[in-house]
Amino acid sequence: MDADAGLCATCQHARRIESARGSRFLLCGRSIDDPRFAKYPPLPVVRCTGYEEAAASGERADGPADR
Repeated sequence: MDADAGLCATCQHARRIESARGSRFLLCGRSIDDPRFAKYPPLPVVRCTGYEEAAASGERADGPADR
């Protein structure tokens, strides 16, 4: 994940979304259950109360989205 995403680059709740036209976005998984979080937050995110670092196993925003 690009460092320009800020905290989202290493957050376990971030998911990379790519449109049919090739545009890329980061979806905040926290937004699904909690309206306090933006679905697509403006980047870079430098502070976030929902941030949780992804596991060391390499599960990051550019990893699998089947969780």
